[in-house]
Amino acid sequence: MPGCYAVFHKQLGDLVLLEPALSRLRDHHGAPVGLMTRNGHADLARLMAGVEVVRGLPLAPAAALYCFDPLPKSSLRSLLAPALKRHLIPPERRELHWFHPFLFPRPSNSELGDSYIAEFFWKNTPVPSDLPFRPPVLTRPPRDWAPEGWEPGKYVLVNATSGWKNKMWTVAGWTALLEPLDCPCVLTSAGAVWQKEHCERIAAATGSALLPTTTRQFLWLCANARAVLTVDGAASHLAAAFSVPCFTLFGPSSMDHWHRPAPGHVAFQAPPDTDGVRRLKKLPPEPVVEAVRQFFSQAGVFSGALL
Repeated sequence: MPGCYAVFHKQLGDLVLLEPALSRLRDHHGAPVGLMTRNGHADLARLMAGVEVVRGLPLAPAAALYCFDPLPKSSLRSLLAPALKRHLIPPERRELHWFHPFLFPRPSNSELGDSYIAEFFWKNTPVPSDLPFRPPVLTRPPRDWAPEGWEPGKYVLVNATSGWKNKMWTVAGWTALLEPLDCPCVLTSAGAVWQKEHCERIAAATGSALLPTTTRQFLWLCANARAVLTVDGAASHLAAAFSVPCFTLFGPSSMDHWHRPAPGHVAFQAPPDTDGVRRLKKLPPEPVVEAVRQFFSQAGVFSGALL
């Protein structure tokens, strides 16, 4: 029987940022936290202490349910779950639909503002806690999740695409950054045609290995890389949760929301254009190469990595 239910159907990286709130629920209600989420996220949930994925229709009663997104699917699953109380914690109230007050009598009134999303969810989870906020933490994936032929600490993981095209950096930029690296690079890509084509061009220009991966393999690669170079997305959040040195490129998205500065976890944002919009496609390689050189040196990734 679950200690409570949690509902969340957003993307993989978003779920990583929910981990501190799920930990708070576990400490208050007891394990397991019954998590209703996307089917493809079950392997990530396995790396969260005290969390158990609920598939299909939940049957076991629980004292409370906590929904962390306003998506219709999440609302429907919340309605069908046998919970005595239901709570909705949306980051922004403008995302609410007309039906939400009928399912959740008192949705959270808090707004995200400039908060780091993981801290927002943790802070607004309505159960008591004697502990201060801590960033997301994941257990390490088992060795049998590794892609064949790859060993821990022997590569740099490069994740050059995200779910949005405006988060992509140029092929020329990645080429200038990766060509001098004195270490094998593994490129990972999601499944959309434009994502694959972008990574294929980078791989062809740099000689990096482009590796199609399952979710398990992607998680293992993030956890065991010597360092991660990525655009804003899941790889950045995973690297931080695995304590792997990570350098993240930001375009128009908010660094306040999606990045928490920490030793070995560095972000670099494109400067604003004349219209105030930050565009990675206009970011030249030279400042990024220098910033990554300093990042490698300060994080102790390897000396002489950039020649």
